Amino acid sequence: MNKNTLNAQRLLQYFCKDWSENAAQLYYYFIIPYGIMTLLFIWMDFTKTHSVVVALEQVRQGMETDNNSYQLIMENALSGKDDCWFSIVFTAVLCFDFFMAFAGSTFFKTSKYRKDYITDLTFPVSNAEKFMVRWFRISIISFPIFCLATVLADFTRIGFIHFLYPEVSLSFPVPWLSSECDVYLPLAILQAYGLQALFILGGTYWQKKPFQKTLSLVLLTSLMYYFTFFCTVFYFIGPDFVYHNTVQQWVHGWTFGIPVFLILFGYLLTYLRMRRATLLPSWKDKTTLVVFVALLIGLGLCVWMPNFIVDTFLTTKNTCRAEPALAFCPASNLLFDPFTNASITAHR
Repeated sequence: MNKNTLNAQRLLQYFCKDWSENAAQLYYYFIIPYGIMTLLFIWMDFTKTHSVVVALEQVRQGMETDNNSYQLIMENALSGKDDCWFSIVFTAVLCFDFFMAFAGSTFFKTSKYRKDYITDLTFPVSNAEKFMVRWFRISIISFPIFCLATVLADFTRIGFIHFLYPEVSLSFPVPWLSSECDVYLPLAILQAYGLQALFILGGTYWQKKPFQKTLSLVLLTSLMYYFTFFCTVFYFIGPDFVYHNTVQQWVHGWTFGIPVFLILFGYLLTYLRMRRATLLPSWKDKTTLVVFVALLIGLGLCVWMPNFIVDTFLTTKNTCRAEPALAFCPASNLLFDPFTNASITAHR
């Protein structure tokens, strides 16, 4: 047997084995998101189109209508725009986050049952090859499957609404890569992968119901971080801190940095815990200590970051702006302060 950590032939054989055993799971990855998003998209478009049709019927009968936005919706439709685009994209992003998190929680699904322990441990592949094959199936292959389900759900929405209301044409395909959606999709995708890394890591700790337990812990930690940041800003700094340009630039940078850190952090600890998670999930190891240290560091950053921004950037700018210029009057040889109306003798 080749004892190298990575072997191309062995990796390919294990990939074919994993594909044959979990191919049905990929069909569920398509059918379930497609059905959920189709229902949500149709409901959003139906509420919009139905209100416009009702308003047009009331106007045709000479009645007053309570819908004052139907004209704007029709004007946007004449220019090829759909008022449902933002709602659809936002819903698709939320569904993608939920989908990636749930898929990540199934990373160790074969290790839930005791009859699979021996088979998984004695199979002649390394932990690195197991990790790569599972990660490729859950993180890489699932992404285009979800994208296909989203696009088909969007076209299903259009066809269904045109079937219900053939007299109006207010529905158009979503331009997913256009700025008209008002959602930066690369950032949304990066955040979804960061969230999935946490759920993959959570699967190494909980043998039963890893998705529900990891979700509870993620929500609890997020609320704790937000509460700490909120108290630090509004009770020790001031509410105007949130609206400063420097703060917004820092927050924009952290929205990219945090997902990247979570991806590297989650994948690394998952790889280190793979054998222990296959045998029996346990909290008693050094990786758990690393997780707790990371949680404490994040809590400290929620307190340190706003104070650092104030001390480094805002205090300097406010000090420079608060120092008024003194006006010199040559006739009286005086320096005049326009803020305090005080004058002092200028010494040359």
